[in-house]
Amino acid sequence: MLRIALNRAMSALVLVVIASVFSFILVAAFPGNVAALIAELRGGFVSQAVVDKVAEEYRLRDPLLYRYGYWVADVVHGDFGKSLRTGEEVSTAIEKRLEPTLVMIAGGGIVMLVVGLVLSFCGAMWPGGLVDRFIRALAVVNISVPKFFLAATLIYAFGVIMNLLPTFGFRGPTSWILPSIAIGRVPGALLSRVARVSLEETMSRPFVVTAMSKGFGRRRILLRDALPNIVPVVLTAFGMNLAFMIQSAIVIEPIFAWQGIGAYFVDAARFRDLPVLQSCLLLFSVLFIIVNLVVDLLVMLVDPLQRRAMRG
Repeated sequence: MLRIALNRAMSALVLVVIASVFSFILVAAFPGNVAALIAELRGGFVSQAVVDKVAEEYRLRDPLLYRYGYWVADVVHGDFGKSLRTGEEVSTAIEKRLEPTLVMIAGGGIVMLVVGLVLSFCGAMWPGGLVDRFIRALAVVNISVPKFFLAATLIYAFGVIMNLLPTFGFRGPTSWILPSIAIGRVPGALLSRVARVSLEETMSRPFVVTAMSKGFGRRRILLRDALPNIVPVVLTAFGMNLAFMIQSAIVIEPIFAWQGIGAYFVDAARFRDLPVLQSCLLLFSVLFIIVNLVVDLLVMLVDPLQRRAMRG
């Protein structure tokens, strides 16, 4: 098993390298004169001499492969460069903004897990009935409503009309509730459908029929027999949706005025702050890969079929 885990880790490392290449190329391929843009952001007079000086300082006239090598070498040593707009070290800015993003993703993960498991369990408890049909319709509606619309609705309902929860800024646990709901609602609806289908398939297996013939109730069978059997499927779906929440933070953070990595990325894109864009893209990619790697390893641990296959 250790050998397989090391192989998965090596595959993840290869993906990180590929992600770094795309993060660099996507930003390096921006149209326009990058040296002139940097000179303008510095607020100086944009003469040709100034543009040439900036191009030499940032090695913009070196071959693309060399520039990528310089950038990777700096990143490995923890140097992500400086923001063209503020002059602040990008690594320092990311460190300050990482906590709100991680809190939002963690809160969204809790919302996703609760919503997904509760809805799927209720649907499996009364299959084909009114409750099951209502839950399916609710899941479809939740998946269809855009995240930014739900976030605005939550702000209006709980912040403006009822004045129950804070809707602006990262100001403690009560301010985490609405952003967590906004970012975890769609993944929760998706997880509920995956778990519901898995429960339905599990409830048709022979061991469930045997348990029913012994007089056990449906609730007991679901909790003690069916749910443990769908843990690998739920874990896989949970990890996939949790990783996609990293990108969702780009939309949700600015709406709630959270100064996290997502809002930092949006500001960088608005002002074409190239070092920040490259660093944020790489960070999003690395977080995505790490989450999927951890989930993959957890599934290997909890799935007996995979454990038997590895021993074989």
